[in-house]
Amino acid sequence: MRLPRPLPLPEPAELLRPLLWVAPPWLHEHALASIVNRLLRGQSIEVRLPELAGKRFGLRVDELSRVLSFEITAQGGLRRSTLPPDVTFHGSLEDFTALALRRADPDALFFQRRLAVEGETETGLHLKNLIDGWEYDVAAHLQAVLPAKLAPFTVALWQRLRTLPAPFRPVRRDSRRSSHPTGRYPAVQVRS
Repeated sequence: MRLPRPLPLPEPAELLRPLLWVAPPWLHEHALASIVNRLLRGQSIEVRLPELAGKRFGLRVDELSRVLSFEITAQGGLRRSTLPPDVTFHGSLEDFTALALRRADPDALFFQRRLAVEGETETGLHLKNLIDGWEYDVAAHLQAVLPAKLAPFTVALWQRLRTLPAPFRPVRRDSRRSSHPTGRYPAVQVRS
């Protein structure tokens, strides 16, 4: 008996586009700042981000012609800003989601003219370099957000999941990590 093939997951941009049209910009700014602040907990970038404290940046999604404005706080996080941004990044929703998911290189998008920077170039480059050099540390994040008694168990589980053989690891079909374009893996040979 053959199991049905799983349905492909929708792209993040496909899920976000309707929300961007319906919800007001201030709601997007609050939600995005909250998500980013949560993800920053336990990360090395959280210590370096205050170098840009007080600087404001905007994200303009070209299809929607809206600018979402944020200010970098002294605590190493983001908050919604009502003041004009010092630097604005322009791009499509697909390109921004690809950057956020590490599926695209910001320099490549810039040279392909798919990503543009307007305003204080020095601030934009500093922010881009901080983000580009950031390797997300899941174990540090789990230790920062989970209760002390639960964190070691969860980190150990996370590390164990990372060591699973490739066919058992969850990988999106379009992920850069999958070396197989169809998302299928070659047959696994088991030696006895």
